[in-house]
Amino acid sequence: MPGNRPLIPKLGIAFAGLIALFSALEPFLVRGNFGVLTDRIAFVAMGVIGAFFVVYYAIKGRMYRKADMWLFLALFVYALAVTWGLYGFSKSLFTVRFYYMWMLFVFCFIAARVAQDPEAVIRAFSFVYVAVICGLGLFILVHATLTLQQAIPDSDRMLGCFRVGRLCGLSNANTMSFHCLTCLMLAIYRCIKGGQGTRIFYGIAIGILWFLMGLNNCRTTVFAFAFTVAAFLFAMLRKHFTKKGAKAFKKYVLSIAAGVVAAVAVVVLFMLPTLIYRAGVTAAAKLTHDRQMLDNVALVYERNVADTDTLEDRSMLWNRSLELICKNPRRALFGSSVRSVEGLNAYEGRHDIIMTFAHNMFLEVFRKLGLIGLLIWIALLIIWGKRAVSIMLDIDRDSGTVYLMCVAAGVLLTGATELGPFPFSVATAVPYLFFLCCGTAMRDDDNGKETCKEKAAA
Repeated sequence: MPGNRPLIPKLGIAFAGLIALFSALEPFLVRGNFGVLTDRIAFVAMGVIGAFFVVYYAIKGRMYRKADMWLFLALFVYALAVTWGLYGFSKSLFTVRFYYMWMLFVFCFIAARVAQDPEAVIRAFSFVYVAVICGLGLFILVHATLTLQQAIPDSDRMLGCFRVGRLCGLSNANTMSFHCLTCLMLAIYRCIKGGQGTRIFYGIAIGILWFLMGLNNCRTTVFAFAFTVAAFLFAMLRKHFTKKGAKAFKKYVLSIAAGVVAAVAVVVLFMLPTLIYRAGVTAAAKLTHDRQMLDNVALVYERNVADTDTLEDRSMLWNRSLELICKNPRRALFGSSVRSVEGLNAYEGRHDIIMTFAHNMFLEVFRKLGLIGLLIWIALLIIWGKRAVSIMLDIDRDSGTVYLMCVAAGVLLTGATELGPFPFSVATAVPYLFFLCCGTAMRDDDNGKETCKEKAAA
């Protein structure tokens, strides 16, 4: 019974909610907006607490028997050793943000994997995170709308503005969109698993998040969500047809076709918020005779999903990343370390533009941790991926667990053009969600299996 749960597991659930709050406010923390030392102090404090819970759950769940936990430890120790070797031993060696974020991600993984009630951990994280991001998102939208009344609209990319036709907040449009994507995926999961009251709360949140994501116009997150929906629909239809004894053609071809149609519908659906917003603000500006707002709202526009300009820019960053990786054998093998702040100057004739990361998960891991770190990370993904696919194809798994596996795949897909779920990515939140999903996948019990009563009801 939940009321008889021991103290430390209760504190672990509360800590999951605290991580959610920390993640939602991370865009402010990483820039020291709450004080010069906030960045370092906040990450160190959260990481130390996370390490305590990691040790507790690791001992309780006898995780020393699991290969992936040894890989986790190997990657952590390896990252520390490379940084030590390149920068020497000093106090600053132990204040690198990566180490403490790594502890928070491992906590999410191991709590979802070992905790007696993993659903409580995910529930705590979901409620706090969705509530805070929805509140911040609405504030950002209002602030951005008010800036349209100015002759030269403010360009406050933290608190909200429109920039290059897109809604920006929490540092930029892509960062905000990643937060919205994480919230949207969690909200749908809680609608699948929750009761009527839960569905009302998260249903409202889904509407808000859909609108905000549409205004953000981040194609990476839209495509990732479309893929998640397609994969989930495929898994559910395949499960349905299998139980009905359908032939392979109906079971696979129709399921795949339905998934593709759903993915296209999702992409189209996310193009609507910009049209709705522009029409609504235009109507309000005409009623109030606000000529300035009328002129500015015309600059809010939807992006062409087939536009390849961004991909061409990314390809220049990828080429530059490979050049730096292959600069010498040491860099190729060990990388530049997690402490490195080396930027990427990839745009010919624009040496003032320095990108902080490679906009590809595997290239960034390769750049920072070298071939050794990349191979460890790939090994982890293979272990989790095999388990996730087996769960997706298991007709006895409940829809909530299958959905989380599809979410993990969608989040991993974002690594093609962004950092995805690897913990170099700060202030995007998707790593927390990814590790929760992977922890759920790697449970050794029958968590997520349908009971006889549930099967009968189906």
